[in-house]
Amino acid sequence: MRYGCWLIDNIKFSGNDFSKKIMFEGKEIDILITNFQNSKEIKEPFKDWIHNRIINFGMMNMLNCPIPLDSIYILTLNGYDSENSKNFTSLFKLCLKLVYYQPSFVSHTAEYIPKVAITMPNWQGYRHSQNISKLEINSETFDKVLSYFETLNSLEISHSHIFEEIYKISGIDDFLLELLSLYSFIEGFWWNQKGKSNLTDSFLAMLGKDYAPEKENKEKREIIKSTIKSQNGLLRNPKLDDMRHILAHGMYKHEENSWNMEQWNAIHEQRNLLFELVSESMINRIKNVAQQRTELKNK
Repeated sequence: MRYGCWLIDNIKFSGNDFSKKIMFEGKEIDILITNFQNSKEIKEPFKDWIHNRIINFGMMNMLNCPIPLDSIYILTLNGYDSENSKNFTSLFKLCLKLVYYQPSFVSHTAEYIPKVAITMPNWQGYRHSQNISKLEINSETFDKVLSYFETLNSLEISHSHIFEEIYKISGIDDFLLELLSLYSFIEGFWWNQKGKSNLTDSFLAMLGKDYAPEKENKEKREIIKSTIKSQNGLLRNPKLDDMRHILAHGMYKHEENSWNMEQWNAIHEQRNLLFELVSESMINRIKNVAQQRTELKNK
């Protein structure tokens, strides 16, 4: 039996702890989301683990990792089986990364194994970002972590590699290049026709086939399209593909120094929106593929 802990750096938090539950291999695991200040009130051995181990270790290694006093802590309050612990921790961390993507940063799993070992958070791949994350960890956003986990854990299909590739885009640490990369991914991945690809058609295919399919979700698709067009209109033309046009053809190098705060906010918001659209669309796509395979087997 072992217990897990993940730290998240560069993320908003109200200061109010909250708890969640997650199912893994038939067992319910209790999860606490807290910060350094509130963790002073939690029960042992978690208080000692955080304050006398993780904090002390982190303060001595601040050159290579975030300051642990500023991090958010995610703890499993009851243990999970050691036999399949890697499956649980790897998938849970992946889901945390997809919801709390960079410039927020999720540590590798720290584990407490009673009477055996205590491991510290590993921040491999971390680098200080010049950007401040607008993401917030709260009960509502954490529900998406649980939803992603439940979906991916139920599927007998390989998925981690494609999500890791998408996650890497969020770590370029340049919102303009990240936006361009996301648009390039959308155009290529959702283009199923012959000949030269078209971003607008690929974007609509992503929305209509994977993100929000069927007639009952038409309004949801229209809201996304309207949001993108409105954001693009602040910079130049209110068209779905205009941001990609500005970035791919180098026009932004002539204009970025004149953009105002409203325009930069539109760019940041669109970058976050695209990352979330791509992640959720891929989750739905993988789920649908798995369901189709199951139906074929049952025929």
